[in-house]
Amino acid sequence: MFDKNLTVPILLLQAEAVERRLSGSHEKVQEVKTKIKILKSGYNGEKIINYQLGQIPHHKYHIFHDLRLPIGKAFFQIDALLLSPNILMNLEGKNHSGKITIEKNQMIQEAFDTRERFENPVSQANRHSLLLKYCMEINNVPKIFIDNLVVFSRPSSEIIISPGYKEAENKVCKSHDLIKKIEEIEGYNKKVWMNEQDILKLSDLLLKKHTPKRVDILKLFQILESDIITGVQCPLCLIAPMIYNRHKWVCPSCQCISKDAHIGAINDYFLINKPWFTNSEIRHFLNLPSPRAIAYLLSFLNLTRIGHTSDSVYHQPQLFP
Repeated sequence: MFDKNLTVPILLLQAEAVERRLSGSHEKVQEVKTKIKILKSGYNGEKIINYQLGQIPHHKYHIFHDLRLPIGKAFFQIDALLLSPNILMNLEGKNHSGKITIEKNQMIQEAFDTRERFENPVSQANRHSLLLKYCMEINNVPKIFIDNLVVFSRPSSEIIISPGYKEAENKVCKSHDLIKKIEEIEGYNKKVWMNEQDILKLSDLLLKKHTPKRVDILKLFQILESDIITGVQCPLCLIAPMIYNRHKWVCPSCQCISKDAHIGAINDYFLINKPWFTNSEIRHFLNLPSPRAIAYLLSFLNLTRIGHTSDSVYHQPQLFP
């Protein structure tokens, strides 16, 4: 069963929010679009792996997507993790296209008349498994056999493994062979290391230790806050700002009327700026002149409010529409 489901990467949502609120002539638009394309490609690869994992009988594994775990003062990322009484299996997902050559010290991608070198994904998966082992030792988790696989999700990619590189031959597979490969590894590891109580404790620990990474998206793209288009965007024509009148938003361009168009704008604020705001900050972003009007709109949202004065701070909920 999925203890941690696959979700859209926060960085992708942040980049899309920036794209929505940049002028089409802005010098960074193309850079933002390119980043979105790369992030979407990675996410699409994760969805393919998620589909394959969803076909495994629910009772066999506890499955976690996109865990970011602390080790010392740093963090390491695991694309997918499978937990059973017999094994803890780290899956390293790759969505590269073209011809992929895996050598002991590198991975080479040849596609669209380009040739790029990357870290050997087998070495990467081994390192993450070792860090996972250290993480469990630090938290006094009972020992369990740890293994890993590198999963290429793009069906059209050609995978070539350097002759004699047996470890890669055993650990690299295409997504359509993932279930078969998991069964093979499971067949070699029959020893029971954990009981159900141990597994539930480890699941709780992994979820508790998971620390999502939040990026300063404007700093990443070197975009000024003043370059971001403020106001509520029309859900139909995307023109901003809409005009607020008697608890409704009216688009001055297409005359679309909406009662909740501000929700998307508030979410954009959280993604682009920071996960909290004051009344005056969000009022400025939504282009609302009245503190009373913004207080009315916020009263219907699932926001955590700290304080009861004009200086109150509203925090982003864990899940926001």
